[in-house]
Amino acid sequence: QDHMLDFERQRAGMNIVGKLYKLCFDASTREDGTYNIYNEDARAYAKGYSDSLDLQKHGGKIYLPKHLHENIPAGCQSM
Repeated sequence: QDHMLDFERQRAGMNIVGKLYKLCFDASTREDGTYNIYNEDARAYAKGYSDSLDLQKHGGKIYLPKHLHENIPAGCQSM
């Protein structure tokens, strides 16, 4: 319950949720405008997005492959 009352943490959580959603969308979009839902990076971002929703309510961590960390803003990496 303390997680829900920590507004600074909630704001940071919303930022990471939005960032992971956009990264998933971008990674899955092909040049011709179609989607590749089997793209490994897109799937990793989708899992991270799902984890980030749980993180806001229950705390915990978001796991991403190391090569994807560079796409996450530094301020969001310490959550």
